[in-house]
Amino acid sequence: MSYRQIFYQIVFGTKHRKMTIAEENCEELYKYIWGIIKNKKCKLYRINGTEDHIHIFSDLHPSTSLADYIKQWLDEKQRFISGF
Repeated sequence: MSYRQIFYQIVFGTKHRKMTIAEENCEELYKYIWGIIKNKKCKLYRINGTEDHIHIFSDLHPSTSLADYIKQWLDEKQRFISGF
């Protein structure tokens, strides 16, 4: 049996670092992001941020590439934010 554990700290910033992530929407946004991560069979260890950026600390399932992980997250995040 093989074992792997690679952690990633990913930081996403808003365009031009504008304060566009409203504090009242953060909890819902973080839950949405957690759902995306869970659906990719990855594990979220910590998520946090401010009005202009988000930190995600997670690992990746061996079947998931980092590029696909980030691309899907960005696509889904945009759909979520457009709803506000």
